Amino acid sequence: MQDAQQVSLERLHTYAELTTALHSLEERSKGAVDVESIGKTHEGRDIWSATVGTGSTKVLYITQQHGNEPLGTEAALQLLQRIGTSKAAWAKDVLDDVTLRVVVRANPDGTERYQRQNVDPDCSGAYCRTGVGFDINRYHDPAMSPEANPVPESAAIQRLVRSWRPDVTVDYHHQGSYRQPDGSMATASILWPTNSGVTPQVLADSKRVAAVVYGSLEDYGFADVSLYPGESIAGIARNSFGLQGSASLLVELRGGIGQKSAGYLIRTAYASMATLLQSAADGSLAAADPAVADTIPARGEPVDQHESE
Repeated sequence: MQDAQQVSLERLHTYAELTTALHSLEERSKGAVDVESIGKTHEGRDIWSATVGTGSTKVLYITQQHGNEPLGTEAALQLLQRIGTSKAAWAKDVLDDVTLRVVVRANPDGTERYQRQNVDPDCSGAYCRTGVGFDINRYHDPAMSPEANPVPESAAIQRLVRSWRPDVTVDYHHQGSYRQPDGSMATASILWPTNSGVTPQVLADSKRVAAVVYGSLEDYGFADVSLYPGESIAGIARNSFGLQGSASLLVELRGGIGQKSAGYLIRTAYASMATLLQSAADGSLAAADPAVADTIPARGEPVDQHESE
């Protein structure tokens, strides 16, 4: 995803606004939504987690590991606000069966500068942009302990995943713009774990998640969904979570968009989040055919430049 994504920053939550919104939601929900910090950044900002529900199936959403990829955060906040305060039967039914946890903006320092990396001008080594910071989504390798991790945002997520053990994990990003062979623009691209160490069962479960997300977005007419051509390194979140036994999916929303399209993409992300929760609660996720994932069309040709995952 390129740093120059054309989204009006005025319509997005700053760190201070997001912090206020989350604590306000916790109060309005009378504690049904539990907000806590899972760690702090180099600049002292909290990395917020919000949890709602009491069900045995644990679903984790992570947004904005890259600070210039904001729309998953806005979708997750809307989801939390709706389901966390709803008196509707559907919300109660879902939250009786599922516990949802969201890392709402994994990279608050980078977001304040609207940059991909975190903020660590003294960083060095792999996936460091000299004088800027680390790419958070390369530092989730299960072989690395959180204590040895030089990236505090990644270490916080490592500790959360190891202690909470989510059944399903979805990581939200942005890519560039891609044109499909039929001339349409890919609204989103998705991919499950591709590391060879992921067990066949977790791979099949991850493809079930992909099948549900793909089918729901295609059915809703929100999105032209394609397959993301990602790497297999263990430090990438979807691979790391898969290696740790969680059914895992990457969702890459289209980048290079204007303000009108931003609302459309927030709705796309929201639809994927809400439908997956519902399917995890009603059993349709477990019944999904993993072979459907193998029918997702390959991503088309780039219209602009981007960085991967």
